Amino acid sequence: MRLQSSVNSGQLAYGLRAYMKVKQLVITINQRDSQALQRDFGISTAVADEIYEAIDDYFDRGTKVSICPEMEAFESRGKQRPFVDIYETDDGVLGLEYILFADGEPSEAILHLEVSETDPQLSLYYKYIGS
Repeated sequence: MRLQSSVNSGQLAYGLRAYMKVKQLVITINQRDSQALQRDFGISTAVADEIYEAIDDYFDRGTKVSICPEMEAFESRGKQRPFVDIYETDDGVLGLEYILFADGEPSEAILHLEVSETDPQLSLYYKYIGS
């Protein structure tokens, strides 16, 4: 559940720092590299299989899944919503919603994540893919 809809500068800073990690996550998902998902993102094989199933539900086999270019991530002018939405959850954790792209075009699939900071490191937590 969302507590606030506008992005403040602190949230935007987290979002910008998380962008490259999310980009790498999506590249790894697109490559279907379960070992890298486990090693680099702490995603178990069972959850990786769930991710692949969700990707297969939204996209045809062979579709290149990606996220928007960084310069367009938080921009909402001319769009119903930004390609990346940041919000604070009930637990005080920042949630991220990334619209997934199919062969370079926005799709209806949305990658839902949470991000937290431990020391200087940002950690991503996969939640689900939905629309």
